[in-house]
Amino acid sequence: MKAFTLVETMVTVLIFSFLIAAIFAVMNTGRLSWFTGDTSVELRQEIIKAYMTMEREIRQTRPSQTDLTVNTTTNAVTFTLPVDLDADGTVLDTVGQVEWSGNITYALNGTNITRTAGGVTTVLGRNINSLEFTLLQVPLNSIQIDISAQKVSATGRTIQDSGQITVKMRN
Repeated sequence: MKAFTLVETMVTVLIFSFLIAAIFAVMNTGRLSWFTGDTSVELRQEIIKAYMTMEREIRQTRPSQTDLTVNTTTNAVTFTLPVDLDADGTVLDTVGQVEWSGNITYALNGTNITRTAGGVTTVLGRNINSLEFTLLQVPLNSIQIDISAQKVSATGRTIQDSGQITVKMRN
């Protein structure tokens, strides 16, 4: 009868151990990449979500209806929007002047971008570590918004993302 010797069996077990360790290392690297990518996508979604709301509203206001001064950077902006206050179907009053809403404020509160209007505060974006508004001189009637976000992923890695958008306001 022929059989495997103890040495041959131990060498085979050792080779399989190395193969299994290599497979687990590759799988762990893939898992880390997955969680890092997932966190990065989550941060990008928070930035885009905040930009969409801010762009839609800031596009409707005028530079004179904001509290910004040209080429000055701040982490909050307060402005008003044209609204139909007298419910006559138009944003103009009886003498042809635009009716403006109460103040709306976008600000960085801790790690959240918030929108405050009429005493109600809503969160537009989370995990934000920097928010800057700049009223630009060129292009005329534009606000530049810079956002930086940061989050620690499930694997303990710190992921960062940032974005910038320029919004043209009405004249």
